[in-house]
Amino acid sequence: MSRTEFEMMDAYRRVLGNDNTLFWSLQLFGWTGITLLTYLSLSVPYDQYELAYLAHNVSQSVVGLLLSIPLRPVFRSVWSWALFPRLAVVLGSTIGCAMLWAAIRLTLFMWMTGERGLWPDFGGWLFPSMFVFFTWAALYHGIKYYQLLQREREALLRVESLQRAEALKLTQAESEARHAQLALLRYQLNPHFLFNTLNSVSALIAKGEQGNATSMINKLSEFFRHSLCAQPETEVTVTEEISTTDLYLEIERIRFADRLKVEIDVEGSAGACLVPSMILQPLVENSLKHAIAASEEGGLVRIRAARSVSEPDILILSVEDSGAAQVKTDAYKARPGSEVGLDNTRGRLSAFYGERARLDIGRSALGGYCVQIHMPARASMGNAA
Repeated sequence: MSRTEFEMMDAYRRVLGNDNTLFWSLQLFGWTGITLLTYLSLSVPYDQYELAYLAHNVSQSVVGLLLSIPLRPVFRSVWSWALFPRLAVVLGSTIGCAMLWAAIRLTLFMWMTGERGLWPDFGGWLFPSMFVFFTWAALYHGIKYYQLLQREREALLRVESLQRAEALKLTQAESEARHAQLALLRYQLNPHFLFNTLNSVSALIAKGEQGNATSMINKLSEFFRHSLCAQPETEVTVTEEISTTDLYLEIERIRFADRLKVEIDVEGSAGACLVPSMILQPLVENSLKHAIAASEEGGLVRIRAARSVSEPDILILSVEDSGAAQVKTDAYKARPGSEVGLDNTRGRLSAFYGERARLDIGRSALGGYCVQIHMPARASMGNAA
């Protein structure tokens, strides 16, 4: 609801919201207006400035006001009736009040001014009386209907406002739930990676390679500093994600030395596309654990980012490895521990993109396995064309 609408509703409540205040305000205003109108239309043109004429002018308005008061409860009592019975009561009571007012006006006029023999002119007194009271009845019903419409509109606006508030609360709740889900999925990965890295540090120390162990600890500290700064619900460009992944690979290169070879290929405009932060790290970690670490000769990990040839609005991220000779199964998901990273990745993709993203697993031409992420290709604002 806009501010203007609120202000209009507030003014309506103050002026029209209280039925009694409105009724008596209009009564006094209306009958005072009739007094002035009668004075200007009859007394002034006919030079009737005597006190008796002025007193009659005021007194007839007072009598009209008193006669019109009972019409209010009568109209209220038949408000819910069917049309024709209600119309009969309204017309009958209005005509009755008009005739009574005309008779009292004429009687007061003759008594206060001393004029006589005016009853043959009763029709001339009745016509304006009928006009005044029919106008009174029409205004009463018109205002009543206007109030009903305004109150219905106010109720609709209140319902709409409540619906918007509930929708906003629901959206905020969904956003908070999504944030919590993403945080849970992201932070499940860090202890897993930390455990593996600390094992590697322990192994290096046991071999007497304190220099490499120190270097790995320093790079681990840098990686976690970068990781903690990246919020789990944020997106980064592919270029930034590759940079973070390379930081992780620097740690692993210390452990694997010459056994680890890495190829990174980012095609064309794919580097400017947005992806969830740290979406590649668990996939690369799986390749290192199940392919490079399991092979005496080590192997190759290839990371690629490109738009789909058939669907340019789809971004494909892939992590491939050369596999391990000891692993014969075609079921990548059957590798012990591989489901942790894959399930978290699927969960994050679902939280970000719903059904618009998917994760596929298959064989790689390198000899191992290939994990592909298909997701919407959206460029960052700074790189949008």
